[in-house]
Amino acid sequence: IENYLFRLTLDLIMGVVEEKSAGMNLSEEDKLFIANFYKYSFVGVMLDWIKMGMKVDYQEIVDKMCLTLKGNVTNSIKNFSGQ
Repeated sequence: IENYLFRLTLDLIMGVVEEKSAGMNLSEEDKLFIANFYKYSFVGVMLDWIKMGMKVDYQEIVDKMCLTLKGNVTNSIKNFSGQ
């Protein structure tokens, strides 16, 4: 399940990174680094939730993740591109 989550999450986040970095001077290597960074965060939270017996309402986790990540992918792209 871990490998599946990593592949699925990387594809989803890479799509966001590609969309947000359109027209910016950002290497593919940097885009992949940003996507991988957030991939590990997402999957780590999901795996912890599973290990703890999935007792916490997933909507609460999603809400907290949204608050934590709001604007951060865009900020990471800007930081890497020097803008």
